[in-house]
Amino acid sequence: MTGCASVRVGALAAIAALGSLGYALPSLAARGDAPVATPPGIRLEALGRGQGYGMEVLLTEVPRTQIAFADARGMTLYTYDKDAPGKSNCAGNCAKFWPAALAAPSARPFGDWKVIRRADGTRQWAYKDRPLYTFIKDVDPGSEYGVSPRNLRQFVGYLARQRSGAVHTPAGWNPALAYPVSGIAMPEGIGIKEVGDANGLAFVDQDGRTLYSYVGRGGAKAVVRLANQTQWKPLIAPDLAHPIGDWSVLARSDGIRQWAYRGRPLFRFAGDLTSGDANGVGVSKDWEAALALSFYMPPDVRLQQTLDRGKVLATAQGMTLYRRDGIALDTGGGQSLRHGVPIRPGIGRNIGISGCNDACLAVWHPFLAPAHAQPDGFWDIALRPDGTRQWVYQGYPLYTYQGDRKPGDMNGNDIFNVVLSDNPNQVNSVGTPMHGTAGLYWTIAYPSG
Repeated sequence: MTGCASVRVGALAAIAALGSLGYALPSLAARGDAPVATPPGIRLEALGRGQGYGMEVLLTEVPRTQIAFADARGMTLYTYDKDAPGKSNCAGNCAKFWPAALAAPSARPFGDWKVIRRADGTRQWAYKDRPLYTFIKDVDPGSEYGVSPRNLRQFVGYLARQRSGAVHTPAGWNPALAYPVSGIAMPEGIGIKEVGDANGLAFVDQDGRTLYSYVGRGGAKAVVRLANQTQWKPLIAPDLAHPIGDWSVLARSDGIRQWAYRGRPLFRFAGDLTSGDANGVGVSKDWEAALALSFYMPPDVRLQQTLDRGKVLATAQGMTLYRRDGIALDTGGGQSLRHGVPIRPGIGRNIGISGCNDACLAVWHPFLAPAHAQPDGFWDIALRPDGTRQWVYQGYPLYTYQGDRKPGDMNGNDIFNVVLSDNPNQVNSVGTPMHGTAGLYWTIAYPSG
């Protein structure tokens, strides 16, 4: 017998003054030298296990080892080795299996993105002069060479057979990846990592700590003065380090040799305690995370600094955004912690907009997208039954909460609907299958990464 009970847990009423303590961060995608990763109509999708399918019980980190460019439906984009720069050599029977990623009539060149003309006159997206395609056998976001991540065991088995040489991928075809980043010359000990709190792919040091650019007055001439501050630590270059690509070495008057990227001196922030932190973002308008690629963010969304939850997604007016997730309650958890449960796009899609209807909608209000908005980056759009369009982030439809009265309130976090069963081995469906004591809960929408 299965029943349903509503439980209110961990309300944040004790920090009623948070609205005055929280502050909006700058439009990260619009600052600095980092190009925005995607034009309108092109999405970002974690491949394979990064979609979170099969992770209904596990609350550990979902591996996001590859993030691919995808079309507006979320289908993985590929490149073809036999293409010439800016020219497609896949036609006829080839194009039946590998359809061109067609650009809309309104599409325009965008950073590393170009629109090329195919022999039949159609317009095709190209990234860094490589024409892009979908694969006819891909049916789900995160698919690779026709293997869907919905069946995690099948996908993991496929990867194992691929590594052993038992199966071969189609010759000459490769997923078009935003991450890991290739083609950027890098000094030894510096890498690139997805950092959601910085809204992009950030440069990091050997410990995975986010690096920052000083963009204030004085530029490189200000670095000696900045070295006297306790918050910002210069990224020291070894004695034998030499310039490489967009990286240069500043010989400072205080004797320190400091790395610079595109002429901007780089620093660590003392307030970053672990890999993935970006607590230096928003501390001052003179500082920003050093990014290789920045992610799209809708103009009606902002990253908002909070007192104890780090950076969260909020409306332009500062109202906290939420997603509804599934959880197996008897497996432990981390849902009450900052970034405690990883983003699992596949679970978000399973729950979808049907995860909140009828009485739920009286309290939870869909966060609507304007009529002209298009899927872009990690952002998608769901069409609701009444014809309105709802923003979807990493597979999860987003909502605001009626119980939040002012900007910065987070009173909707950790509200549960629990499905109780007398059979602990029963698989319960809460929009997505959960083993044991299953439930749906509302959580703050954190940025990716």
